Amino acid sequence: MRTTLSFPVLSRTRWMCKDNSGRGVQMKSRILVAALITVALATLSACSGIDKLPGVSAGALTVQIVQAPPAAVAAGGTAQLAANVLNDKANAGVTWSCAPANACGSFNPTTTGYQITTVYTAPPVTPNSPVTLPVTITATSVTDSSQSASAAVNVSLVEGQYAIVLYPGNGSFGMVASVTLDGNGNVTGGEADGSANGFYWNAPSITGTYALDATGHGDISLTLTNTTCCGTLQQTHGITATSNSHLVIAEEDQFNGLTIAAIGSMDLQTAGPAFSGSQVSGGYSFTLSGYSALNGENASWGGIFSADGTATASAPGNITGGIFDENVGNNGGGTGYNSASGAAGLPFTGTYTAPDVDGRGIITLSSSPDTPGPCGASPLQACTQYVYYLVTPEVLQLTSMTNVGNAGNTGSAFGQGSLATAANDTTAALSGGFIFSYFGFGDNNNGGDSGAAAGQFTTDGKGNVTAGIMDFNVADGGSPAPSIATTDIPLTLAAAISISGSARCTLTTPSGQIYNIYLTDPNLNLLDPNNPSGAGGALLFEANNPSAAYGNAIGVMIPQSAPAPASFAGSYAILLSNQSNLGGCCNYDGGFTGDFTVGCDGSLAQAEVESLSGLKSVELPARLTFSAAQRLHRLGVTPANSAELRYVVYPWVVDCAALHAVGWQPTFSNTEALQVLLADRAGHHAVVGRRIARKDAAITAAGAAGTAAAVIGTAAIVRHARKKNKT
Repeated sequence: MRTTLSFPVLSRTRWMCKDNSGRGVQMKSRILVAALITVALATLSACSGIDKLPGVSAGALTVQIVQAPPAAVAAGGTAQLAANVLNDKANAGVTWSCAPANACGSFNPTTTGYQITTVYTAPPVTPNSPVTLPVTITATSVTDSSQSASAAVNVSLVEGQYAIVLYPGNGSFGMVASVTLDGNGNVTGGEADGSANGFYWNAPSITGTYALDATGHGDISLTLTNTTCCGTLQQTHGITATSNSHLVIAEEDQFNGLTIAAIGSMDLQTAGPAFSGSQVSGGYSFTLSGYSALNGENASWGGIFSADGTATASAPGNITGGIFDENVGNNGGGTGYNSASGAAGLPFTGTYTAPDVDGRGIITLSSSPDTPGPCGASPLQACTQYVYYLVTPEVLQLTSMTNVGNAGNTGSAFGQGSLATAANDTTAALSGGFIFSYFGFGDNNNGGDSGAAAGQFTTDGKGNVTAGIMDFNVADGGSPAPSIATTDIPLTLAAAISISGSARCTLTTPSGQIYNIYLTDPNLNLLDPNNPSGAGGALLFEANNPSAAYGNAIGVMIPQSAPAPASFAGSYAILLSNQSNLGGCCNYDGGFTGDFTVGCDGSLAQAEVESLSGLKSVELPARLTFSAAQRLHRLGVTPANSAELRYVVYPWVVDCAALHAVGWQPTFSNTEALQVLLADRAGHHAVVGRRIARKDAAITAAGAAGTAAAVIGTAAIVRHARKKNKT
């Protein structure tokens, strides 16, 4: 095929001939130049120049991605891509697609030619999604759809505005906040408020960093700028994600940032970014924990209130009514506003402001247990105020803002949904099986003797607990000392639950403990508000009288969807709180987050490892082996450090008999776990089409002799270990 330009030149010539003859010389010059170009192009064509389309040769048609995506991109982020199709005589280009279908993002344009770029846009954040979404991008030849090339990208779905609540870790210091995460490991904005026994503070600006590993566990570091109390402060917290919209959080910084060993949650603020006062509407149940400086004791609070949804940027909305309960120390409630009798509780009304761009607003109460009204302008006492941050229209994170010299407390409020209507508040609202847990303090020491409980009970929907059991733990240094059993406490009793018709009821145990139950929306998940499954339940508030010195605590009860047989397998996030001030001597506070993976059965022998990996063993001195492994790890050559190599010398094999006894079965075998580790050396993370998190695989296969050696690239047997085995 020869390329010529003679036809457009002739066409141009005919048009020019119609012009006046005075332009003849110019016309001839242009024709001459065009003719020369034609000759030159023909010559180049004859020399295998441009007569062939880009990338065309005698070989087979193949697709190459010449501009690949980055390893990771934030949700909603973009990346430019380009592909070539070699030996495509039609030069038709490629069509772009991705997987998983309908959830992986989009391309503009969807079809591109030779080395022409397209823009890939990652999918946006949607609640209750994985922390990271692995996406496979594919360029498919238009000419031959059987030919394609693919590239992988991880989309970070932990992005957006998150509301934080940190419950007082030592009975006093708590915090609520909103932080904005950019999907690339940076905290780009936010605001925080905190309270304690004696003072309140605000941080109008927050920056920082965060990181999550493949299991969803990591850390977040916050810089609280221009605080109203203490300048710029730093906080460091451990975080573990159960989804991209819910993380558990525990402080790790030992009081560097005005909280002490606090634990809580981070939840995607799906009420935003268009927060409004109309979102705060309907009935709410709430619980709080903290310290009553007025009484010099640890305390818990709970109650209900209703908001009318009328707040605007220029005018507050109304708290049309509410009941406030209190338990200070273990004495039945400081000023008596405690529902030990079933009918007590302090009535209140108030106002609230519309939320700002961080979902932050202020609730002002007419009365509270430590500052009973009337309140207002001087000479009246100041009204008690709470800062709130919206998660969803039904979830508010709260901390006290004024009168903290009387009481500083932090907690959460949850919508009541249809149960805000008195006609629906009957014993039928609590029917079936429930799991419950709570934590708090056992006496009046600031910082605390801790108390906690967990258990299960079943109700008949008529106010009777037909079965149940409770485990209780309290380290009470006060007086009188508790005299109840602490484990296997039966909860079967008649007429245990009494509902007052205001989404508020009581539960009395055979041991004499009294709990307020504040009902919540049957469609609301109390542990993960953006998760539509596992909904229902209620808030718990320990409301004992002076003769029952069991402390004060708050917690939740949630429906038990699958009572038995329950399986226990896979990855779980854990959140633990530890406070101890036994006898008032000293504080030992701690908050813990993390995740764990259950291992599989048995082990692999060295010969099996060598057979599966295709690697041979070599004997090395112990010192050389461990030092070489550590150096290779530091250089990034191997994912395993020298500590993992010790599992080869002294392998651990986990006995799973107890797990099997309750119906557990391993998801992956030792062989599959080892294959994941071997594939990881080549940058892959799948076995027979199933993806396993890298850390899960590492833990699962840790007990197999030779596993860490296989990761390093050679199965090493330490000489002195073999000698020990022979003796």
